[in-house]
Amino acid sequence: MRAFIAIDVSDEVRDNLLKAQERFGKSAKIKFVERENFHVTLKFLGEIDEATAEEVKKALAEIARKHKKHRVRVKGIGVFPNPNYVRVIWAGIENDEGIKAIAKDVEREMRRLGFKRDKDFVAHITIGRVKFVRDKVELAMALKDLANEDFGEFEVDAIELKKSTLTPKGPIYETVARFELAE
Repeated sequence: MRAFIAIDVSDEVRDNLLKAQERFGKSAKIKFVERENFHVTLKFLGEIDEATAEEVKKALAEIARKHKKHRVRVKGIGVFPNPNYVRVIWAGIENDEGIKAIAKDVEREMRRLGFKRDKDFVAHITIGRVKFVRDKVELAMALKDLANEDFGEFEVDAIELKKSTLTPKGPIYETVARFELAE
């Protein structure tokens, strides 16, 4: 299965991110992330077999026990790789030290299981992938308008192993296993 490790977000945040997507108008051809697919990716694993999935689950259960539930705020819009060449539009996360600590543990444990190292972790929620830009100025204005937008809070309460099934309409994500964080 094609898998990744993620943290889910609240309905409030999902609804606010959907509204933000509408503000990009026709500035670019953007493949927007569906409401139910919003999440914070901790690590993309790629294709894994059942035996590997079991090892990953054991590691995630251990990591979840070490981290406490906490609240974070989703605020502001950013882009990858840079404002002159926009490929991904994302919402940022404030007070994300807790998420970064979880991601660091996930990275370390997945390396131990033989997965290759990711580039430095940036806590974010992808809201769209830019196929091509139609109007650079309009896109820049939308990004500027949303730069400090507050999308609400959510509780980081679990780490999830998710399965991603690619379809012509876009990916379908399913939670394979969920590990509650400590109280």
